[in-house]
Amino acid sequence: MNRIYICLLVILTITSSSLFSQEKGTLSGSFESNNQIYRDDSKIGARAPKDNFGSNNYLKLNYNYGKFQAGIQYEAYLPPLLGYDFNLDDEGIVHKYVSYQDKDLAITVGNFYEQFGSGLLFRAWEDRQLGLNNSLEGVNIRFKPTNYISLKAVYGKQRKYFDTGEGKIRGIDGELNVLEGLEIEGNSILIVGGGYINRYQDYTGPVEDFPSSVNAWSARVDFSSGKSALQVEYVNKGEDGSSATPQIISKGEALLANYSYTQKGLGLNFSFRRLENMTFRSEREAVNNELFVNYLPANTKQHKYSLANLYPYSTQAMGEIGGQVDFVYTIKKKSALGGKYGTRISLNYSHYNKLEGTQVDGVFYKDSEFLGFDGTKLYRDFNVEIQKKWSKRFKSYFTFMNLEYNKSVIEGGDKGLVKAKVFVSDLQYKLKKGKAIRAEFQYLNTKQDMQDWIAGTLEYNIGSRWSFFVSDMYNSGKTDVHYINLGGSYVKKSTRFSLSYGRQKEGLLCVGGVCRMVPAASGFSFSLSKSF
Repeated sequence: MNRIYICLLVILTITSSSLFSQEKGTLSGSFESNNQIYRDDSKIGARAPKDNFGSNNYLKLNYNYGKFQAGIQYEAYLPPLLGYDFNLDDEGIVHKYVSYQDKDLAITVGNFYEQFGSGLLFRAWEDRQLGLNNSLEGVNIRFKPTNYISLKAVYGKQRKYFDTGEGKIRGIDGELNVLEGLEIEGNSILIVGGGYINRYQDYTGPVEDFPSSVNAWSARVDFSSGKSALQVEYVNKGEDGSSATPQIISKGEALLANYSYTQKGLGLNFSFRRLENMTFRSEREAVNNELFVNYLPANTKQHKYSLANLYPYSTQAMGEIGGQVDFVYTIKKKSALGGKYGTRISLNYSHYNKLEGTQVDGVFYKDSEFLGFDGTKLYRDFNVEIQKKWSKRFKSYFTFMNLEYNKSVIEGGDKGLVKAKVFVSDLQYKLKKGKAIRAEFQYLNTKQDMQDWIAGTLEYNIGSRWSFFVSDMYNSGKTDVHYINLGGSYVKKSTRFSLSYGRQKEGLLCVGGVCRMVPAASGFSFSLSKSF
């Protein structure tokens, strides 16, 4: 790969000298540093590491010169924060690339991010909060031969901490804008597309006919007309296995369908998803969040309040079936219910079950009914949110959530099905001279797991620069433990600094349904971010 970088740099230098003499280059980038000083805290089961310190640092630099771009990303974990994989305990340049982009053609050599369709088939991406980065190191080509045809091609190996994994990824993807190709005018759009991914990893074990190569393909359609839109994608994954259970070889498939309708003051969305044996990695031995080839976000509402996120749904790639309905309605201004400024009501319902079929060793499904729901409920969430502006200075948010969460399946253990109700009140008031105050109260009621919780936050903002807060999560049902946090932040242009002190509860941290376990922790946290 280093030879490829050198060759490409030589070519760019030779072919673009005249261009460079007429254009000025631009340098941009960002820096992010997240740090924590730990202390032992027996009340929450928090144990500090040997050096009582964790630090995750990221420096990203991009240089643009005409149609050419080059960049690097440097990372240093000194050592990694608790909850991040210990294999990240290192530092170095983990992302480097050079690229050329013209009107119809873009070529990248080095590390890159890419996605086919919704990501069910393939997605290379980064999420620092999850400690996840599965970028490809290789070649990425995008080509648009006409205004209605788009093509992509990828080849490379995925990032694995400070190295690359063994498996090779190669794939192609294409989209056709049918109505534009037929020169049919109107307000309708019809796009059909499809993709193909091949993963290859040598296998030298004892099992005959074990697949070294795994093929997967997708077909999708995206249609919109007026106020309505429909997207459907199907993915089929060939026989795949793992070194831990080489005798089990399974095929996989996924179906995702979304329908939406929007008009002034009204929004409606229906979605359905079925997953079967869709864990797809570039190495058979990969664990946790390592080397995912595809992207399987939770098709549920993403809540913003702490107690509503106490039981987040984690996508069950081995097998799940369900969906969600989302309804948003704005009551008109100056009406009896809308008041002077109007009222926004959001209703959401999501429900997921296991597949109806036979599970083999708890690893994969066989003989499953395509639209069959097993009696085992994984997750159900019904929630209502009411947003109302009462005056130029005062507005409120009220949320109710009725939840069922299969903790035994999603997290493991013997806690079974947790049934909970969550109530949230969020009040915001603007003071004079750009100052504002926000008060938040939450209550979670359940007879299972840790039983009842109470939470509150008080936040004070001075303009757009200074912000201070104090918060508490209190387990009133079982442990009688408080999780108090206090801190503040300062923002000036593109620079932000924050400092806080308090406790962190052990549990799942999820971003869009992709999760990692975080341990109980206590101490000081401070972070700095800057973009330029």
